[in-house]
Amino acid sequence: MHYVDIGQGDPLVFIHGLGSIKESWQYQYELAAHYRLIIPDLRGHGESEEDQTISIAQFAEDVCALLDTLEIRQAHFCGLSMGGLVVQEIYRQQPDRVQSIILSNTFSYTPYLFGYLSLKERMRNLQLLTLDEYITLTATRCLYEKTPELIQEAKSMFVIRSEPYIASSQSAIQSNYLPMLPFVKVPTLLIGSLYDEVIPLYSIYQTKWFMPQAEVIIFDKCGHLPNLERKEKYNEILFNFIEESKRKKRTCMHTVLNSFNARTVK
Repeated sequence: MHYVDIGQGDPLVFIHGLGSIKESWQYQYELAAHYRLIIPDLRGHGESEEDQTISIAQFAEDVCALLDTLEIRQAHFCGLSMGGLVVQEIYRQQPDRVQSIILSNTFSYTPYLFGYLSLKERMRNLQLLTLDEYITLTATRCLYEKTPELIQEAKSMFVIRSEPYIASSQSAIQSNYLPMLPFVKVPTLLIGSLYDEVIPLYSIYQTKWFMPQAEVIIFDKCGHLPNLERKEKYNEILFNFIEESKRKKRTCMHTVLNSFNARTVK
């Protein structure tokens, strides 16, 4: 597995979306001033090798194995689009590894018909278009401001290989994390965009319905890639959320210790 490992401090793992690459998080590299950023290419994506074993569950196992190799016991996790499914799967597999969760422009469950139709559309477009045309279409759809400059930036975030791309799509539409959400015990932030043409905004509120404890932030005048279109504000939001989750954890531990001391004095 190819990955970026930069910065120092609490580990923050970024997980890219469908057909995307680790470099899609380059606009978040400035957070390396505060955290150790671990950013992998999922199998079949970017520089990582193709493999017939493509699934959300396998992606999660790969990320956890990478963290084991790096001797990282716990981390904060941020996943965008399909990457948000991988983060939810990591929590399902190894909840003790997760310090906080950021689910950006993603979903926890999609009705099968909607997912199936989306998959059929992807397969049809892959057959009808050249790969560059398909990536241009994908990048354009991901944006609110569809300027030539921004489209080129968005295109650089994708390297699409048909077989793992379709296999990843198939696994994604079969995912359902709704039953797990009420039992998530770590701080969680849900990020959506008002003009997201890829993940409808109702998906964010569906997750929120099953996860009332989660915070929600919605970007106006933004599409599927707030980490690009609103990168400065996006980074600020991530930083503030992680720091606040750490502060709450310290306060909770301090309260527990004080309670323990009080009992021992008696």
